[in-house]
Amino acid sequence: MLRISAVRSFSSSTRCLTNYGFVGLGQMGQHMARHIFEKLEPHDKLYVYDTSSEAATQFVAENVKSLPGNTNLLVKVDSLEDLVHKVDAPLDFVVSMVPEGKHVKGVIKTLVEATKSKQSSKPHPTIFIDSSTIDIPTSKEVHEYVKATVPHCDFIDAPVSGGVNGARRGTLSFMLSRATHDDISPSLTHLLNKMGINIFPCGATHGTGLAAKLANNYLLAVTNLAVADSFQLAKSFGLDLNAYAKLVSVSTGKSWASVDNCPIPGVYPPENQLPADVDYNGGFITKLTRKDLVLATQCAAANNRPLFLGDISKYWYDKACESQEIANKDLAVLYKWLGELNSTKIN
Repeated sequence: MLRISAVRSFSSSTRCLTNYGFVGLGQMGQHMARHIFEKLEPHDKLYVYDTSSEAATQFVAENVKSLPGNTNLLVKVDSLEDLVHKVDAPLDFVVSMVPEGKHVKGVIKTLVEATKSKQSSKPHPTIFIDSSTIDIPTSKEVHEYVKATVPHCDFIDAPVSGGVNGARRGTLSFMLSRATHDDISPSLTHLLNKMGINIFPCGATHGTGLAAKLANNYLLAVTNLAVADSFQLAKSFGLDLNAYAKLVSVSTGKSWASVDNCPIPGVYPPENQLPADVDYNGGFITKLTRKDLVLATQCAAANNRPLFLGDISKYWYDKACESQEIANKDLAVLYKWLGELNSTKIN
């Protein structure tokens, strides 16, 4: 397998210069990009873009305020084309963190077309890293498009796990379509280590990173629903839910949804910044959990693998997302929502 190191060295005595691009400054992306910025070397540079110009402006303002010495290393661009045409030097890496497959396709095709229009006698090997959670066929289509159109570049699926708290703390896990750690270039490893603490090669075929992510998020969606049900059951028994949550945290029912994203307010210290403590705001929202569940069931069907809890889980996520308020809150809100169903008939 060809591995391209996307770091440039100008002399043996000068540290390598790396130019990064980041597309998508949402709940996850803003923290991932912040960690890249905070760990830039003096000659590196980070260019950021978001469809919300206001969000990108705010991101730059907040981060240069916290690190004023690095002001010149963080640049907002006003369009995707500017990531190619208005940079000091070609980008080595572009990380995308956007909602759906159609957005990934649009971002990469725009960047590739801009790259083609700026071809030089010595093409630069930009590596596109997509950390979005999308369907596998679309990711494969984009990968094949990149390799056919700009063969000196690459497109890698590298979805993440760890949620908003993981992004905030820089403790994300990355899942890559690479066979082994040796197939991940040192420069790419260096970049991913700025944002996370675990890198998992999932297979040599493009799409295996996403396959791992969808299998994981299917488990999350089902587990989260079971955790919400379990805590409502404990409540109906008259148990102290704070005590029950602590019991679960050291018992066989322990899971990420019951501990790291505990649905009961006030169980853990405020510095844990759990969504339940702020009315289920600021986390991985329910409608995105539903989206990942749907993607997992669709890909499972295409792979002739039945998911025995897929349809019933999708039914309840569909019902929950009929309420925009629930759909746009952290997935732990299902605990609260299921409690409200006690006096409501669901057909």
